[in-house]
Amino acid sequence: MKKNIIPTIAVVVLLFTSCSSYFSVEKMKSNYERRAHSTTIVGKMLSTDKRETNIYNAVKVYMNEKEVEHPFQVIALGAYRPFIIPLIRRERPRIEKYYFLRAAKQAYKLKADGVIIDDKNNYRIIKYND
Repeated sequence: MKKNIIPTIAVVVLLFTSCSSYFSVEKMKSNYERRAHSTTIVGKMLSTDKRETNIYNAVKVYMNEKEVEHPFQVIALGAYRPFIIPLIRRERPRIEKYYFLRAAKQAYKLKADGVIIDDKNNYRIIKYND
């Protein structure tokens, strides 16, 4: 009986752990731009499409500090950690689809100018010193 407990625990742990590693930046950017510029019937009724377009136009998303042309200061740190049940949906598609949008929404709430995507699921919200 005790011999079967360890393999069973190992299988359960493997089923509920996320196995994501690196994400395609191009895919995340295209998902973000497509979502910001798409219009849907539900989005028109709830006016979420217009809000996401405003977020896209107001907040710039950068991948590192070298891309930012203006002097800036970091006003907040954030992380995107979605609640995922790996048996139903993996973490990778959810992060690829919503990561940039979530970071931009947080920056928009804080009236910031941009977001620097750091490493896996972490970002910095910046405001220009102008």
